[in-house]
Amino acid sequence: MHFFEQKICGNKKNVVLLHAQIMMKPVKRIFILAFIALFNATIAVPEACAENAGQAQGARVAQYNKPVWGKKTNRRTGLYSIKNKSIGNAVTFGVNAMYYYGDVDMLDQAFIHGFQPQNLSFGGALYFGYSHQLGNIANWRFSVNAGYLHGNDSTRQETRTIGGQTIKAGKGSFSSIFGELAAGIEIYPFPKAGFYVYAGLGVNVSYINYDFSKYKIPAGSTVSILPMLPVEIGYNFYIAKSFFIGLSLSVHQGLMDLGGANLDAWPLEKTSKFQWGDGYFQIGLSFSYRWHNCETCRIAKW
Repeated sequence: MHFFEQKICGNKKNVVLLHAQIMMKPVKRIFILAFIALFNATIAVPEACAENAGQAQGARVAQYNKPVWGKKTNRRTGLYSIKNKSIGNAVTFGVNAMYYYGDVDMLDQAFIHGFQPQNLSFGGALYFGYSHQLGNIANWRFSVNAGYLHGNDSTRQETRTIGGQTIKAGKGSFSSIFGELAAGIEIYPFPKAGFYVYAGLGVNVSYINYDFSKYKIPAGSTVSILPMLPVEIGYNFYIAKSFFIGLSLSVHQGLMDLGGANLDAWPLEKTSKFQWGDGYFQIGLSFSYRWHNCETCRIAKW
């Protein structure tokens, strides 16, 4: 006689065929097959299901206990933190004190006769900047600087020949309001310190009022557009989570000095003679909010 045992658990079927030669009457064979079916339904199937259910539960526990990297938070001392807290995205606001140097200055050189208070624009600029991480030691920086500049060399005693006459006088005075757009890179050479060095390129647009009457040039106004080279050193002081105070010292150097491309309206006319550009020194105090993108932090970490 042939009889089989069939076990069913979920959608899986295990069929075991047992071969035996049992000589008996058809009626007895029917009772034996019914008994085997009842035994499988009450004992064999629950045991198989319990075994498979235990394996499935163990797999779910193991899966649950695996690290879920996406749930890690970007804390300052967490898994994806980067070494320097100043590297990352930032929004910065600041105020600056500026000191102009150029043609309408004492002997055309900054500080040549000592500090000139008429060239100082204290609190003369507002600053806004946005930074974005560039590698592990640097940030991109995009900024706008808006402020007020002025200079006066009227008391300067320099012998000049004007209209056939020899006189001792300076050029006069000017004042301007300006906006300066710049982009560059700030580099943090030390792993955990907020010290940085910045360099970039920019363009300065100025509206200038001038009075060069001593030079037989009547007072007037003009608009000037000048390419600039800003260079800066500074330090970011960590004060609270994501908040920083920064101190900076910079020089903003004009790349030419032509009519229509200067900071002080001198010279008024275009000339083929290239001259070293005007510029200004700047001391700044800034306030920054900084944050780090998780994906960026992962790249920096690993």
